[in-house]
Amino acid sequence: MIRPERPPTRPEAPARYAARAARRLAEVVCPPQVRDGARTEAVLDELGLMLAALPAAARHALTMALVLLDQGARLYPPGRGRRFARLGDAEAEAYVRALLNRRGAAAELVLRLVSVITMCYYQLPEVQREIGYDPAPYIAAVTRRRLERYAAGAP
Repeated sequence: MIRPERPPTRPEAPARYAARAARRLAEVVCPPQVRDGARTEAVLDELGLMLAALPAAARHALTMALVLLDQGARLYPPGRGRRFARLGDAEAEAYVRALLNRRGAAAELVLRLVSVITMCYYQLPEVQREIGYDPAPYIAAVTRRRLERYAAGAP
């Protein structure tokens, strides 16, 4: 049986909405330097790597959480029916703050999203250099100490 060709696929709507919401969330919760150069793109790349490492169910849940954050802004009165990705800086920050000040599942969900985005920002090598984070000397010292302690069957 001959099957008709399928048209080229576009990214699914939830993934597009999630990417836009993640970009906006990074601009809101990360330091202002996130807008310098290609840092926002680097944060999104880091988020993509993190998502790729998650099981499918967790990846889907995180994507849906970002979509809910994005679309939920339509119900936020100062947002005047706009999605989170389209809010101005002040409105977007106030929306996230309002969600974090709530009790319950919405606050927990937003807190998790903020944590993931912030972690992705601080994983960037240039950010780590700027804040003076260099774990190499500590790792070398611990490795040396463990080798001395546990080498050759020492107790």
